[in-house]
Amino acid sequence: MLYKKIIVFLLLAQAACGLLAQDIAVQDIFPAWQTPVKYPALTPGGNYLVFLSGDGTSLTAYEAHRDNDAWTTPAPFDYINQLIAETGQEVGGFSFNHDGTTLYFHAKINTDYFDIFSARKTKQGWSAPQRVGKPVSADADLFSPTISSDNKTLFVLRAKPVNKKEGTCKELLLFEKNKDGEWTGPKYLPNEFNTGCQETPFFCADNTILLFASRRVGVDKEGKKTSGDDYDLYFARRIDENNWFYPVYVDGLNTDNDDLSPMLNSAGDYFLFTTKVKKSKKQPQKIYATPLPSDVKPAKTFVLSGGIKDLYSEQPVEAKIIVQDAVTSVTKGEFLSTDEGRYSIILTRGAFYKIDFSKENYSHTFYYKDLTGNSSEWQDTFDVALFDNVNLELNIYDNELFYPVSPAVLLSDSLTQQPVERQRIKNVSTGKYNCRLDIGRNYKIRVESENFKPYETYFDLRTDVVYSNFEKSLELQAARKTLTLNVTNSDGASILPVDIEIANLKRDESSVALVSYNGSGHPVLSLRTNDSYELNVTKKGFTYFNTGLNFETARPETLDIIMDTLTTQTKMVFNNITFETNSAELNAASFAELNRIVKFMNDNPAIRIEIAAHTDDVGSNEHNFRLSNKRAASVVNFLTENAILQERLQAKGYGELQPVAPNNSAENRAKNRRVEIRIIE
Repeated sequence: MLYKKIIVFLLLAQAACGLLAQDIAVQDIFPAWQTPVKYPALTPGGNYLVFLSGDGTSLTAYEAHRDNDAWTTPAPFDYINQLIAETGQEVGGFSFNHDGTTLYFHAKINTDYFDIFSARKTKQGWSAPQRVGKPVSADADLFSPTISSDNKTLFVLRAKPVNKKEGTCKELLLFEKNKDGEWTGPKYLPNEFNTGCQETPFFCADNTILLFASRRVGVDKEGKKTSGDDYDLYFARRIDENNWFYPVYVDGLNTDNDDLSPMLNSAGDYFLFTTKVKKSKKQPQKIYATPLPSDVKPAKTFVLSGGIKDLYSEQPVEAKIIVQDAVTSVTKGEFLSTDEGRYSIILTRGAFYKIDFSKENYSHTFYYKDLTGNSSEWQDTFDVALFDNVNLELNIYDNELFYPVSPAVLLSDSLTQQPVERQRIKNVSTGKYNCRLDIGRNYKIRVESENFKPYETYFDLRTDVVYSNFEKSLELQAARKTLTLNVTNSDGASILPVDIEIANLKRDESSVALVSYNGSGHPVLSLRTNDSYELNVTKKGFTYFNTGLNFETARPETLDIIMDTLTTQTKMVFNNITFETNSAELNAASFAELNRIVKFMNDNPAIRIEIAAHTDDVGSNEHNFRLSNKRAASVVNFLTENAILQERLQAKGYGELQPVAPNNSAENRAKNRRVEIRIIE
């Protein structure tokens, strides 16, 4: 008896598969399932399946998972069953998007016609159904949506008017997204697509092959006509955006019964379809797995998947993914990751891809993949870390002297003028600041520092930000005051040109950049405010001029300088030659002044001079006389050590006998302690 039951089961299975080619292995994926199935849909990964099943009077939705090539026992799909209960209508025509996170279906939900809806899988479960809307929605029944893996092409079935020959029929319609991401259409397919009646379309992951069931008179590969009484499987190959090869009967898969619901995973190696045995009430419509014939297989694809998280918090990020041709920059598809930060996209071979991961007010990350070759690689994992703010490092320095400056840094939104919180700006070290800035805004940076001109610049984070750290150098320009030199002799006659040396006593500054000339030929000095300088003016055959310029206090616009022709009556005072207290030892601060005397002697090689040293009245006259002689001799020794001939020099001390001011204050006594040069010949 058991033997007879086995024979009966085998005969029923053979009947279900009809006249399939003997070299095609067919597997019933749910052998124990005994109620008819309808509208099965497989995710691109090939591991999740949903379908309707029932006795014809009522339908229940089921879901099943595939693990290690074995399917779990189907369990009720509560989400769809609730919709069926709420509407009292069939909810079916299932299909999935590129990553299996969006389910498309037809239903009557607050509509008078069957329309196309979608639901997205989230952490909380499936979302409320969303109507695809116009122009897809129309005042006609629409069924069985299938969307391309690039989310740009949508096929649906529309009910055709009933006629006596065909009865109730459906036709294929095509909708496409424009460059703004809006659906357009319908775009009518050639008549060859809608000959007879159409059912259960499936657009393969390669975006080129359309599989569907059709009840029509066809021709198999041997040239024999099919009856047209049953639904058979057909495929059509897309050539380009506007052209197709006509639908072709799939040899080796079709049976003598209704063959429906073709499905294929993205790798192209796992094909499912259903067969409805019209003449047997004992054998229900079931789902079968089988390889596809080689001439029907879609182009090979490449699957890129991974996770997207926030760089700082490491929390999942729901991001936008744009796929472009890296050569032409044409957009090939736009996608969204899940709210858990997962994504999976399917790329068709034959192109070089640039993939942009981003989110509004977040950074961008790019992935490049060249699929133009013959590599056998079919998948890759790429995890992405996006961030919503960046660190801007400001290096602020003097644009002439290149030393760092620590000014006040003011950051604000250039559009709203709202300042950035101060805690986002940190002074790390002299001239170095770290600023934390949000992506998606354009910032105005204003720098203010005493004795520098205010500086403004912009830092735009509204572009495609890729890096989390930036460095920007700001060059501050010193505030300056001009000083015009009016150089004359005692009679008021100009004695231009002259040689000018000027030194900043606070910092190392190029003297060449400080001197220019006005239209009258007078020297014009450009001096930093709040600095002090030493000015030396010389001219061959004239007296030497030296003075200090303290711009921390007085800031004159003109300086009158009198320089007379050298004669035996010429006398020049050098107050900057100083000595240790009660000593003839020269202070180191005197060397700059002494070097100027060396230059003066070299510029005027025909003169002989007397070095005259003077003291104040502190101490005895005899002591001051001896001290002044020693000090004059020290100056002569310095000059001879610097290649000035001894015979051009004469040292003489005058003690306290020739004061230039009364010795009644510390200031006046400082004036009396001096070294003078007198021209001898």
